[in-house]
Amino acid sequence: MAKAVEERVTTAVKAEGVSFTVDHEAIMNVLTTCSKVVPRSSVVPILKCIKFDLNKDVLFVTAMSDSQSVIVKLQVENTGNQDGSYLFPSREGIELVKRLPSGSLSFSVNEASVRISYGNNGSASLKVLDPDEYPQLPSVAGVKFVPVPMDALRKGAAAQRFASTDSSTAILCGINIRKVEDKLGFTATNRHRIYDFVSDVKIPNPDEFRGGVIDAINFKSIVDTFRTSERIDLAVTDHHLILRDRSSNSVYFGRLVEGSYPDIAKLCEMPEQSCLARIPLGRLDETLNRMLSLESENHRVYFLHGDNGELVVKSESHTGEIVESIEGSVVDKSMGMIRFNARYLRDALSASDRDVNDVLFNITGQSTPSYITYDGDPSVLNVVLPVR
Repeated sequence: MAKAVEERVTTAVKAEGVSFTVDHEAIMNVLTTCSKVVPRSSVVPILKCIKFDLNKDVLFVTAMSDSQSVIVKLQVENTGNQDGSYLFPSREGIELVKRLPSGSLSFSVNEASVRISYGNNGSASLKVLDPDEYPQLPSVAGVKFVPVPMDALRKGAAAQRFASTDSSTAILCGINIRKVEDKLGFTATNRHRIYDFVSDVKIPNPDEFRGGVIDAINFKSIVDTFRTSERIDLAVTDHHLILRDRSSNSVYFGRLVEGSYPDIAKLCEMPEQSCLARIPLGRLDETLNRMLSLESENHRVYFLHGDNGELVVKSESHTGEIVESIEGSVVDKSMGMIRFNARYLRDALSASDRDVNDVLFNITGQSTPSYITYDGDPSVLNVVLPVR
């Protein structure tokens, strides 16, 4: 696939007479991946198109924006016995193909339009552009990949919830992909909370591994397209994160966010002295969900030590109050009242594996960070600041 990428980015052929047939579901899967990359608006109009590049019975489909790009290899039938390239309109084209009936589709270019034939006698035409000015993809020559199981990549992408959405601090809108000794790690923060996941993935040559920060939303969006994949190859170059999916014959390039990511290693070190609360995860999540029905300031909830040693959670607004004791929870007697943002806590709970039963809160004080871990899953740490 890497060699094929190098070949495709240097080829631009006029598309007159180019035609191929393809299964509707197959090309729709490819176009869905491309839709995650193509910008809704761009100062460069050509980027609102998808490049179709036919080489024998292989169609290379490329989508690109200012910050990311993807190329997918798709097997088709070259019915015109002619190779060529053209730019397919992404917005109308994807929407049209989505609404076509299942079965075989035929794409054929005549002059400046592509005719799409479907069903017994249906057809549609869309204008296409010459591909000569379409930007080239980054090079993958010499890139060293790290194979990452899909479960680990999904947990890394879960950091997106914890990244900032304030574009004035672009570096915090990203996920920091880094090495932790010889393991692959993913970190995100918005200054009020931290998500830190250290996978079991060993980096073959850790001294040569280049970490980097990738836009959190873009990363999560493209990882979500790898639905049937078991393993993804990952690499970080000077300017890009590269994800290669062998099962779908695709390569993704995400431009790294410029800047220095804050050093939060010390913030992720749990103090020896803290109050411990062990809480059934499912029951706490249900309680927090009910608490969020009240319009409290900063989604504030109170953690209190109950008379029976269980955790009591309280929420109040101008119009109401909810108080619940979490059955099965155990709280240190020394824990005082502490306030949290309920939405932040629910995000932290959602980061756990499905088989985790209990969540552990290491509470250091009313105005200092609390450390959330998961019983049976030491790979993820959440650091949450209390609400004042």
